Amino acid sequence: MRTFVFFGDKQCDYRSLMANQKDFYAKDRLIPLSHTVIAEQVASDKVYLCSIKDNGAGTRSHPQIQGVDALITTLPNQYILIRTADCFPVLFEDKKQRVVAAVHSGREGTRLNLIGKTLNFLKEKLGIMSQDLIAYIGAGICGKHYTVDEATWKFYNEWMEQQGFSVGKVPFGHIDLRSGITQQLIAAGIPSNQIVHKNICTFESPLYFSYRRDKTDNRQICLIGLINE
Repeated sequence: MRTFVFFGDKQCDYRSLMANQKDFYAKDRLIPLSHTVIAEQVASDKVYLCSIKDNGAGTRSHPQIQGVDALITTLPNQYILIRTADCFPVLFEDKKQRVVAAVHSGREGTRLNLIGKTLNFLKEKLGIMSQDLIAYIGAGICGKHYTVDEATWKFYNEWMEQQGFSVGKVPFGHIDLRSGITQQLIAAGIPSNQIVHKNICTFESPLYFSYRRDKTDNRQICLIGLINE
């Protein structure tokens, strides 16, 4: 068993995937559409453990996994998929190859500490300890370009500070999601040397979709799965 990790950009986009409804390549691997699982992604703090019946969720006539922004699977050859265009994809690989997880963490997911809740689920339900995990934080909007109105800024900051997290070194009205996510990973027990950053700002890079920059309805996709071969 090994782990397959894929962070996409505009070259492998969500809208084309939905339009074609066919198996597709991620890196050099052919991914069966019938083995992918897609969450609804509603900016919630809900975590879902996938089963075999969830294969194909979000494709063809199979509905997405409703009301959740974090997926977990222990099943070989099942690929959980997160789509983003400024929010952050966070993928988790178990060093012992027992489980993988994928989290969509935007402003609301970060405020609600979906990262911490996912890691707590892994520990309580599956006995997976945080120190056995590698966390991959993908491309997302940086604090320099993520600006919000004063009420939203204060609301987010108050929630983060109440949970013991710093809001980072950003100007008034700016939110640094990557900093918040990193702090949540460390607070949940993942060693800092097991956190891998893809340090790309989606707003700055033309290779990535950015809702803030273009108001696009398209998304890059990220995948993780356990491969048994």
